[in-house]
Amino acid sequence: MTKAVEFGNIFNIGFTYSKPMDGNYIEKDGSSKPLYMGSYGIGIGRAISTIIETHHDDKGIIWPESIAPYQIHLIGLDLFDENIKKQAEGLYQKLLDKNIEVLFDDRDDVSAGAKFADADLIGIPTRLVISKRSLENGGVELKKRNNDKSEIISVDSL
Repeated sequence: MTKAVEFGNIFNIGFTYSKPMDGNYIEKDGSSKPLYMGSYGIGIGRAISTIIETHHDDKGIIWPESIAPYQIHLIGLDLFDENIKKQAEGLYQKLLDKNIEVLFDDRDDVSAGAKFADADLIGIPTRLVISKRSLENGGVELKKRNNDKSEIISVDSL
């Protein structure tokens, strides 16, 4: 026995819908015959559920980079400081200009811990934090969702 997720299914519908709806095809001999039908169930909801079921930890989703709804989760801290706010917004715009999909958490009424918990729950592959501390240390903090370690990197090297 092993755990599994039903990603799709197939149903034999037969003539259930084709006969009452006059869904027919023409045979080589010219006779009309009802379509024999099947239903294939693979939908976006089922696909997303399967991905989340197979890519998560106790903190939340860990989106694979190839299908993540965003590539970067940019978190701004200390945004009451106009300089930091300006740099965070500038970084956000730079990323957008490079056609990078970014979710920008610019909430100024939420604690850093709550923002980090939300980021883990949402599961975007790469988290960038711009804050007073990161700027004092030379740039932005980069952390991959599937890794516990983070590093400070310069905006230019980003």
